[in-house]
Amino acid sequence: MAIKPIKARPVNNHVIDVITPLAIEFHTSDFWFGESLGRVILVTNYPSRVRIGWLSRIANMEGVTCSIHLTPANPSKLIENLDKSIGELGGRLNGGGSALMLQRAEQQYKDANKLLQKIDQEQENVFYVTVAIMVSAKDKEELERKGKKIESALAGSKMKGRTAMFKQEEALQAVSPYGHCPQAIKDIASRNMPVSTIAGAFPFNSSGLNDGQGYIFGKDQNGGIVLIDPWIRGGDRTNSNWTILGAPGVGKSATVKHIFLNEYSQGTKIIIIDPEREYKDLCENLNGQWINCGGGAGGLINPLQVKDVPNDETIETKDNLLYKDEGNGMGALALHFQTLRTFFKLYLKDLDDMAQATLEEVLEELYKIHDIVWATDTSRIPNEQYPVLRDLYNLMNEKAKEKGTATMRERYEKLATLLRRSAIGADSALWNGHTTIEVKSDFIVLDTHDLQESDDTIKRTQYFNILTWAWQQLSKNREEKVLLGVDEAYLIVDPEVPRALQFLRNVSKRIRKYKGGLAVITHSVIDFLDPTVRRHGQALLDDPCFKFFMGTDGKNLEELTKIMNLTEAEQEMLAKKKRGHGLLIAGSKRLHAKVELADHEVKLFGKGGGN
Repeated sequence: MAIKPIKARPVNNHVIDVITPLAIEFHTSDFWFGESLGRVILVTNYPSRVRIGWLSRIANMEGVTCSIHLTPANPSKLIENLDKSIGELGGRLNGGGSALMLQRAEQQYKDANKLLQKIDQEQENVFYVTVAIMVSAKDKEELERKGKKIESALAGSKMKGRTAMFKQEEALQAVSPYGHCPQAIKDIASRNMPVSTIAGAFPFNSSGLNDGQGYIFGKDQNGGIVLIDPWIRGGDRTNSNWTILGAPGVGKSATVKHIFLNEYSQGTKIIIIDPEREYKDLCENLNGQWINCGGGAGGLINPLQVKDVPNDETIETKDNLLYKDEGNGMGALALHFQTLRTFFKLYLKDLDDMAQATLEEVLEELYKIHDIVWATDTSRIPNEQYPVLRDLYNLMNEKAKEKGTATMRERYEKLATLLRRSAIGADSALWNGHTTIEVKSDFIVLDTHDLQESDDTIKRTQYFNILTWAWQQLSKNREEKVLLGVDEAYLIVDPEVPRALQFLRNVSKRIRKYKGGLAVITHSVIDFLDPTVRRHGQALLDDPCFKFFMGTDGKNLEELTKIMNLTEAEQEMLAKKKRGHGLLIAGSKRLHAKVELADHEVKLFGKGGGN
């Protein structure tokens, strides 16, 4: 069979220009490589016995590059030399001497015999091994400090390191990814070893996580890179959703910003609901769109405007759907009525079933006045055509003045009184008016910080209102990568109105059918596990393929241990609450990860929380 000639790949000069250092300057014991100072240390001596992973500690140190070169040894020549050495050692033992010398000779005799047995009887291969370690630093002081640390680590493992004096150029070649070790370096550092000892070195035994693309999330506990791409689907990864949990002060906000920034840099559209004003600086530094949804003129979302809903009949049995056909054909308006039911339940706590029914009856009439009925295609209706809460309030007052039973007039009057605050009163800046948000960026922060002094009812209702708008943006284009960040997600949890959390759970389920992801960020597990909402809350913790659990304690750690089957080591790590550390779960893989931020990231984050 003819062998096909190997085609040479064209040289990519652009890549060469990127990786080529500005200059290389060699000195006696170090060298300048572009803007970095380097030194190569050669391992020249090894102990007679080594533990598993004997090179891993050194290879995984910060600022260290480790290179191992293997050259097959001639077994016949090696057996001949070993046989000679064993004879000499045996003679030394028989000749006597000091106790120390005899002890050392006896150990060498045993080791030589064992190696001879491996080579001759077990047919184990032997290689000449050359280990070169490059240390990188910004300046001379840092280089000396790191160099001493490496030599101390080698000595602690009963190995000896030696700086390649006057041979830093050849040593750099040995460390570089060329697969070439100059003979001058081999002459200094080459030592023979059986293949089992070499295999036991495991210098790159970091469990790590490498998706081959995406962005660097951080490092594992051994210093291995954690490179993730949440948009890879397949196998144990069925969605691109995140759950990020951690007590205050453990670096949760910085971690979330790290994720959002890297996603945005790779073309993902970002929408963040921000109750604590933690993302404003980052948004402005990225020339994004910061929107004040706490009463600002440009951040009004009309709750009466019909929006798409995360409706999916595959989520649950038909008896348990959040959105179900109630005889109106499941059109957009009928579905939106069920969203309005949740909105008003959150806002008007005193609304009983009869008042709810009356409210919906008046709403139906109001929509008809604006030429919107059950069968209307709402996708082309402009914002200005929709009714607003003041229209609802006025119509309710009109109904109260019409002839009818005293009971109905009283009901209309009560509803008008309840609606007044949102229509013309203190809360009207939040909800009375046509939607004013215009999307002008791919990095959008919906800020509700100005509602901090409001009661939980207002905050929870506005959070839900914003969430319905955000889902509408997510569902517009199935081909657009969008990541929705729901920070302080516990705010939407209302045991009396579980439908609000059910809406978020539906978003989590449905979003995978679009090119979207949901990041649920909170400091408390307990809120999601209240018996009245646990079915929906636990799904938000269980279902995301990506989870990052940071430091926590007490009841939160106890509940997390139960639902995530945390090991004792994982519990201990979370209980320490070390900043930036956490348990990363990606599909079925779990590892202790530490988020590491680049200087440019910290600058972009600004003064918001988590820095």
